[in-house]
Amino acid sequence: MSTHRPMTEKEKQLFEAFKLAIESERQAQGAYGRMAALAEDPQVRAVFEGFQREEAKHEERLLQLYGEYKARFTPE
Repeated sequence: MSTHRPMTEKEKQLFEAFKLAIESERQAQGAYGRMAALAEDPQVRAVFEGFQREEAKHEERLLQLYGEYKARFTPE
């Protein structure tokens, strides 16, 4: 049985940090995508596309952790 409780102030700050990190990953994906589109050299384009994929993995992991973390607490 899972128990839920309200967040402490410190936990609320961590919750906000998760949201900021997720947004940062999304922004980075967009930036790398734009850089890849501008790159004429296939090797340079591939590097930026690889960075974009890595940022997508980071976002996915953060979203997973965010969901797990959020599930521990009562909605406010």
